[in-house]
Amino acid sequence: MSPEALTWHVATVAEALAAEDVKPETGLTESEVQARQGKFGRNVLAEAKQQPKWRAFVRQYRDPMQIVLLISGAICLFLPGQLAAGVLLLALTVFNAALGLNQEGKAEASVAALQKMLVLKVKVRRGGMMAEVDAADLVPGDIVAVEAGDVIPADARLVSAASLEIDESALTGESTPVPKTTAPVAHADAPLGDRTCMAYMNTAVTRGSGQLLVTTTGMGTEVGRISGMLQTEQAMVTPLTKQLDRLTRQILVIAGCALIVSIGLGLIRGNKFSTLFLTAVAFAVSAIPTGLPAVVTAILAKGTSTLASVGAIMKRLRSVETLGSTSAINSDKTGTLTLNQMTAVRMFVAGRQYRIEGSGYSTVGQITRVAGSDGALDPFLMPMVLASDAVVRDGQLVGDPTEGALVVLAEKGGIDAEETRKAYPRIAEVPFDAAYKLMASFHRVTDDGGKPVVRCYVKGAPDQLLER
Repeated sequence: MSPEALTWHVATVAEALAAEDVKPETGLTESEVQARQGKFGRNVLAEAKQQPKWRAFVRQYRDPMQIVLLISGAICLFLPGQLAAGVLLLALTVFNAALGLNQEGKAEASVAALQKMLVLKVKVRRGGMMAEVDAADLVPGDIVAVEAGDVIPADARLVSAASLEIDESALTGESTPVPKTTAPVAHADAPLGDRTCMAYMNTAVTRGSGQLLVTTTGMGTEVGRISGMLQTEQAMVTPLTKQLDRLTRQILVIAGCALIVSIGLGLIRGNKFSTLFLTAVAFAVSAIPTGLPAVVTAILAKGTSTLASVGAIMKRLRSVETLGSTSAINSDKTGTLTLNQMTAVRMFVAGRQYRIEGSGYSTVGQITRVAGSDGALDPFLMPMVLASDAVVRDGQLVGDPTEGALVVLAEKGGIDAEETRKAYPRIAEVPFDAAYKLMASFHRVTDDGGKPVVRCYVKGAPDQLLER
């Protein structure tokens, strides 16, 4: 069966491999990779078409206040004695447009720099050898190896899985990692969250390891489809833009009414129309706050820099006000927008109680106890590190949140997780499984008498451990 006609989550592993004409132990050859890259292209999401600089500059003049200044400047050019004022107004519009264009250029440069930093490397088997390549170079049929902490580089069918769990909250909204197997799904119309034999681009492996058969790349992936839909969305007008547009209209109405009334009153008094018109136009132009666009642009530019300093990059200046004035973000029960962090705050050891300071995955904090009690915690903290796969560096977690909380707790107690794992390497393990709700790891250590022994450390659900 051809790959195009195959429903991947319904097909068996053998059927999927046959459809892509690949063997998991050898992978694709270089010639096959080049041929498929020519057919399917690179494994990247299509970027929105870049707007020419001249068009981006002209777009700055869509602002109603810019239009008013432009018209006012043009009128002043034809009024006696107002040439300098007209040139100044026109120059001000150019300055406002250049300032806005410059800030947008800085934001786009920051986004481009971030994208270069986030180049994803993946382990792929090609020609019988395991190699590390850019995710953008993957093609359908590639055999990719993943483990806890990796990001899935493309949509793929699982070939093998060992206690593999993947966080698919970005696609499904469910924050709980999904256990994966190689068994096919019974129904072809199963929703994405129930396709337990599939892995999808830009989701994260939280536990276990496995091998994937790449089935779809680039814009054909689930994330690619979402990206395509987002690119077709029309840009919304920000609240600040609406407020400024309303203010501009109000000023224009007031200035227009004042112009008409002043001309009418002058004609009633017998003044010449030419003199009245010049005076009324000058009066109307003076009512327009010519410095407002420059002031607003400068304030928004400052807000852009402030947000960038805390990791938020805005591509449009007018969006700064909306994000900057946000005081709370509400999310549904899945907690997709929460920090998704766990922290140990209390510990009980053989009748002793401890309190743990700190929050999140920062290792700054102390473990306090009642005075007079034994403070030796190494025998209890060491298993938290050895029987966990999570890695915490500089407050950032790679792995399961529960394991992250245990590793951080051990670090607060003076245990160096990385060095401890090197000193006591894992010689065997029983991976965590939802069926028995525990994990065990085996290590060579020395007992109190100095004799080498193999010790088993276990963590899991209390009811399961007590039963055993």
